[in-house]
Amino acid sequence: MDDEGGRSHAPRSYRGCWLFQQDALSFPRQQRTGTERPSRFVAGGARRDVSAGIECASRFIAAAPPSGPVTSPTAAPSTAAVSLTGFKPASVTFVSATQGFVLGAQTCATGTCAALASTSDAGVTWSFVGTLPAAITGSNPAVSKVRFATKSDGWAFGPQLWSTHDGGRTWTHETAPGPVSDVEASGGVAYALEASCGTEPCVQGDRLLQTPVSSDAWTAISGPKLADGPGSLAPHGNTIWVVVSGGGSSTFDMVVGGNSWHRLASPCAAAGADFALAGVAPVSTTQLFELCAGDPGAGSETKVVLFSSDGGAEATATSTAPARGGLASGIAAASTAVVAVPAASGASYVYRSADGGHTWGTPLSQGDGGVGYFDVGFTTATQGVAVYGNPAQGSSTLLMTHDAGATWKPVTF
Repeated sequence: MDDEGGRSHAPRSYRGCWLFQQDALSFPRQQRTGTERPSRFVAGGARRDVSAGIECASRFIAAAPPSGPVTSPTAAPSTAAVSLTGFKPASVTFVSATQGFVLGAQTCATGTCAALASTSDAGVTWSFVGTLPAAITGSNPAVSKVRFATKSDGWAFGPQLWSTHDGGRTWTHETAPGPVSDVEASGGVAYALEASCGTEPCVQGDRLLQTPVSSDAWTAISGPKLADGPGSLAPHGNTIWVVVSGGGSSTFDMVVGGNSWHRLASPCAAAGADFALAGVAPVSTTQLFELCAGDPGAGSETKVVLFSSDGGAEATATSTAPARGGLASGIAAASTAVVAVPAASGASYVYRSADGGHTWGTPLSQGDGGVGYFDVGFTTATQGVAVYGNPAQGSSTLLMTHDAGATWKPVTF
């Protein structure tokens, strides 16, 4: 169903997608608990303000490349907000089936604070952890997302980068790298996508960096030059896919073993000239879903979902596709059978297939003017999360599913 009240949108441009596979000896690996992708919830492309029908392509301030890691002194969180009453979630991350964290907005003595809540019982109950000394609302929020690798090590980001190694009780503002458009962690390693500048032409382009999750020792991963623009990371085990959107080129690159880059054909080329990669969702280190989107108009666009069993070298479109309604903001997968695509413009949707893309339903749909679903993804083959709305633009709600996305229920804090 097409959106009502939607707008026509210019074709999405595409910069490239890179796959990085970290050598197993580069960093010590930690034992995993639960999912292979503990901190991953959306494998998407450029983050877009779909309710306004524009791409948020250049919100990052130009920054010269740092000569080494720099951090500000560790900041203890304020205890002004000690309750989760009125808490508005912005981003969610789980490190196991039971342990999760939510970054959100909370009223405090100084106005509205960025607050962290945690659960240890799969979202049944939540407790207040503390506040982060960074703006999460207003015209220029300092942070908008959160990812944790363990119950101790996490990052709040977008565009600033803050780190914690004590479960969110204290935070350090990292001035290098920065600003960042995405942070993910897998296999004992955290990755950050640094946007080096926000205007064209950009001489340096984005950089992909890494650090052991227990420290803040960020180093750049050498490889082909990345384009400049917002992007997303999608890790699984020691493999990570990097999608950077914007510009005019269409590339899909893969790095194996930490030093071997392979340039592949764009999976979206066959769909049409104006189709671009909107995200990837790995199920294993070789199996992944890919989302191409294009042919926009009246708040809708054609969405083509593909599946690859060789890391993205080749992909085949699923037999059917999600509906045209809304502009896709990413893709997430619970298994080779269950895949979901959030979209929004004049309305908000989550399209879902339980049979590998042969048939599609719409378990979440709101005629809300394009509020949007964010951080849509799966912790396990059956448990998943989604944030409906954005506290920077109004109210928001955390939703969870325990039947692989067939039904969703709001979470009470």
